[in-house]
Amino acid sequence: MPSFSGRQIMFFLLVLLLTAIDFGAYWVLGRFDLGSAARIAVALTPLPADLAAIVLILRRIRRLDEFQKRVHFEAVTVAFLSTGVAVFVFGYLQKADLVGALNMGLIWGFMLLFYAIGYFVALIHYK
Repeated sequence: MPSFSGRQIMFFLLVLLLTAIDFGAYWVLGRFDLGSAARIAVALTPLPADLAAIVLILRRIRRLDEFQKRVHFEAVTVAFLSTGVAVFVFGYLQKADLVGALNMGLIWGFMLLFYAIGYFVALIHYK
């Protein structure tokens, strides 16, 4: 069984908190009839936490060795480009009235899936 450092546990808990804030804002916006100012405030509530996540992830990546950085760079490249293609294809399917509106969560799902694929492809490539 793997052991996790305090930093890893703290990072995981922060990611869970950031995710809860994102889902919370989405839930509030879908459940309550708010005025314009309140909708804007709720919609922007996740922004500081999401920016903090970017900073935390960049700090972690900057501590990696050059090989690990290269693997993550290739994974991010695959995720970025593949998500772009997936969004365009979804847009074309939407224009053809074959699918409904594009959900934010679906985009994140695409990004995570494509990142994982890119990560494992890069690991295999460099072994």
